[in-house]
Amino acid sequence: MKIVIDRLRFSAYVIIVFGALLGIFGAVRTGAVLVAVATGVIAITKYLRSNRHRKIELILPVGMAVLLFVVALTLPHAK
Repeated sequence: MKIVIDRLRFSAYVIIVFGALLGIFGAVRTGAVLVAVATGVIAITKYLRSNRHRKIELILPVGMAVLLFVVALTLPHAK
């Protein structure tokens, strides 16, 4: 299980880098959506790997990722 979570987290980091590069080179909305989804995945995997399960450690980062996703969808004139 831990190997799967580690691979998922590594994939999320790669997606964040790819999303940032997309955002730099013109596809701002797509890049922001990729960063938002990958950030949510990282927050969930860190929560699953931690020994102490406090709700705020999951709710706050996932909430911020959801807000980034909403902002990405409402960007005007984004490509």
